[in-house]
Amino acid sequence: MNLLKKSGFVLAQSCGGNPVMTTVVVMLFALMFNIFEAGVESVIFGHRFEHLLDIFFQLFFIGYAAYAVYCCALFNSFNGIRGKHERSYQ
Repeated sequence: MNLLKKSGFVLAQSCGGNPVMTTVVVMLFALMFNIFEAGVESVIFGHRFEHLLDIFFQLFFIGYAAYAVYCCALFNSFNGIRGKHERSYQ
């Protein structure tokens, strides 16, 4: 669980706290994961097929995108609070 939390906050930090960019990054990661999965299935079985795990993979990526947006909100609120205190001392 700590890995998910850390990756969410690193993603929020790298996107500058922009929730749209974090959602786009997660969507691109999901797209590349699907392409990789299809390639592995083609190499092992000879053709790509639909299975029950595809639904769970997509649900995971949707949930992770929502968590990344939440991390952006925390990142922005932390930077806003820190910015107010720094301005008041100057």
